[in-house]
Amino acid sequence: MLRYAVIRLLWLIPILICVSLIIFVLMDAAPGSIIDSMINEEMTQEDIEELKREYDLDKSVFYRYGKYMLGLFRGNLGSSEISGLSVFDMYKTRFPKTLELSLLSLVLGTLIAIPMGIFAAKHAGTIWDNLTTAFTLIGLSMPSFWLGLLLLIWFSHSIKLFPAGYDGTWKCYVMPVIAGGFSMSASITRQTRSAILDVVRQDYLRTARAKGVPEWRVTVKHELRNAWIPIVTQIGMMLAMTMAGSAVIEAVYSWPGVGRLMIEAINQRDTTLACGCVILTATLYVVLLLLVDIVYAFIDPRIRAQYSAGRRKKRRAEA
Repeated sequence: MLRYAVIRLLWLIPILICVSLIIFVLMDAAPGSIIDSMINEEMTQEDIEELKREYDLDKSVFYRYGKYMLGLFRGNLGSSEISGLSVFDMYKTRFPKTLELSLLSLVLGTLIAIPMGIFAAKHAGTIWDNLTTAFTLIGLSMPSFWLGLLLLIWFSHSIKLFPAGYDGTWKCYVMPVIAGGFSMSASITRQTRSAILDVVRQDYLRTARAKGVPEWRVTVKHELRNAWIPIVTQIGMMLAMTMAGSAVIEAVYSWPGVGRLMIEAINQRDTTLACGCVILTATLYVVLLLLVDIVYAFIDPRIRAQYSAGRRKKRRAEA
């Protein structure tokens, strides 16, 4: 297990190199630059050229990228070119709000999805199963930002029930959590239905029912327990994707999280801040998926047995 985790973490190095290079190239190719907001009518051409030299805009994007990577390999994510604050400190300040939004959306989506997926699997081929399938198709097809805008129009603009943006109260959480949790619930529902259908006709379930085990216990202890691996995989992936891709929801609801910080950095052409946010988010994404793989060993005894057998073989070989 340790060797597997180390190998997965080592793969972060080429991933971060590729991601950071893509961000630098895209930011350089985008129209405008960071000095656009600093130029005024009183500045001469010499002053503008001096600004370009200060931010290395007179050099190629690969020179700036190489300079940035030298600092990154020393463990320094740099400072924002606009505010001058540490990129890591800015990310650390915004991250708790993104984490709150992602976890609440995941809890809502999971509480809806797992019972619905089990219900659909147990009524496979019926009208209830078709209705569940239609729900998941709508959830997967509907962009989260579009749902977020609809909720904003209905509940904030029309009936003024919830605030349009973040204000620190519990009400400001309702609409972004619903918008994020709806798409999550659709994906997890489909995966739960598929996983339950794979085990629902197994012999041990018929045996348990023949022994008089209550149906709810058969579902929870036998069906769901043996179907957890793909469901947990989907839940982990949705959490990682939400934390990495919550920029749209955060932008719609003016949420003070990492996604909005990244959008602000891109709009201001703050390459150092944008690249730092993407690198930290990509690292978090890989670590979360690694944690999901590690959770498998605690869920499924067969996976624990495989790791234990591998350790025993290694000890015998060394002996």
